Amino acid sequence: MEENQNPNMGEVPDPDEIRERYAIEDDDDTLEPFDDQSEHREINADDPNDLAYWAAQFQIDVDTLKGAIALNGNSVREIKKYLSV
Repeated sequence: MEENQNPNMGEVPDPDEIRERYAIEDDDDTLEPFDDQSEHREINADDPNDLAYWAAQFQIDVDTLKGAIALNGNSVREIKKYLSV
């Protein structure tokens, strides 16, 4: 019985030769979000300077920020989600 052979199938190429011919692209230019580590911080609701800083960052007033903290906790990530920033 004859072995099934596909005439369109040639030799299996050498992987090193393929890598040389088709270089892998660098992922530095992707559109993935930049994690600046500030999202892992917590806002100190007892510190007027911290409240003022984060209110300015979110472009809201301090009272609105206090309300967001009361509803969602003091995690910067949770406040961002709540404000949809």
